[in-house]
Amino acid sequence: MTVGTKSLLFGAHWPPHLLMVTFAWRWLYGSWPSMKELGCICLHDIGYFGSPNMDGKDTRREGLYHPEMGAKIADWLFGKEYGDLIRGHSKGYANRIDLPLSRLYGPDKLSHSMEMAWCYVLRTRMTGELAMYRAADHGCAPRNDDPTVTDREWFRIIRARMARGGLNYFVEKIVPDGFGSSNGR
Repeated sequence: MTVGTKSLLFGAHWPPHLLMVTFAWRWLYGSWPSMKELGCICLHDIGYFGSPNMDGKDTRREGLYHPEMGAKIADWLFGKEYGDLIRGHSKGYANRIDLPLSRLYGPDKLSHSMEMAWCYVLRTRMTGELAMYRAADHGCAPRNDDPTVTDREWFRIIRARMARGGLNYFVEKIVPDGFGSSNGR
């Protein structure tokens, strides 16, 4: 079984991740996602199925391209607008195809703030994802080669960075004029 498939079944992208993204959407936007948006939340990481790695960039079967499968399904079911919602949830993929980040980006990143470090570390060690994530150079030290940082500490650092990324996106893109601007304040 591939790392991507294990991730969907019991790793970083396991079914409760979808619930966390949904709750993060509610918290961030103040309303529950529509049925089509909920469908996109359920499909957004399905492209990891069969992927040999989580961030590989060489072929369409590798992790960087994971939004493609769910986006194609959403295009067919709901229309291109919803396919783009999935395509834009991944910064690396969106940059690669020159697409702006979507409203799904913030909740997806913010969902990690709901994860318990011990649970995430246990699951991602079992799938092999943790070593891949720590070894990847995304400009997010600490890495695997830093023996002074435990896996739990590493996850806490990454969780905080992802949450900041989701909140920054919300503030910069969704409410560029500041909070309360739509209410005439």
